[in-house]
Amino acid sequence: NAVIPSISSSPATLLQIILSAIINQTLPTRHSTMPFTKSNHPNLSTFYLFAGAYNLLIIPFSIFFSNNLGAVDELFSPPGCFVICLWGFAYISVHELYPLTPQLSFVFGIEKAFFGLRWLHWISTKYESESMELLTSDFWQERIAGLFFALYGAGDIFCSVFFFYSAFCFSDLGRADEIMRRKSHLT
Repeated sequence: NAVIPSISSSPATLLQIILSAIINQTLPTRHSTMPFTKSNHPNLSTFYLFAGAYNLLIIPFSIFFSNNLGAVDELFSPPGCFVICLWGFAYISVHELYPLTPQLSFVFGIEKAFFGLRWLHWISTKYESESMELLTSDFWQERIAGLFFALYGAGDIFCSVFFFYSAFCFSDLGRADEIMRRKSHLT
């Protein structure tokens, strides 16, 4: 297994690594001396599928990309709902690769935290400024939109926590015990 060379590696060493990768048809990886083993990490694959499906629920809630949600919050206009679906497909696409991409899970966590915090701010602002009038408005009478705006942020916060958890578990920091154990076996 080849390891990504440091900047101080000689050109001959770099050439040797490149030729070795071509001949062996393997690419050097950052963690190639410490391979991932499924037995000592949680299986979060189902969660990534859940998070993707959760995002795709925007389709029925937006009544198939009509502007019912966008009329209340421009973030959920038809193009915004389309982008939310793209994020959902991104979660689904890495449901088996997440242990290899903790940085991507971290980005997913930030994206979900953004929506969750925006929802908390939106809910608190609406209740402060409009008090009980919000509960009797047309917005709340349209049950689909009302249900969506009442709940979407709670799910986003939940997903954010799990994406951050996944990023931590499969980052070097989260694998510190495994790395130390492997180093002790090498010496």
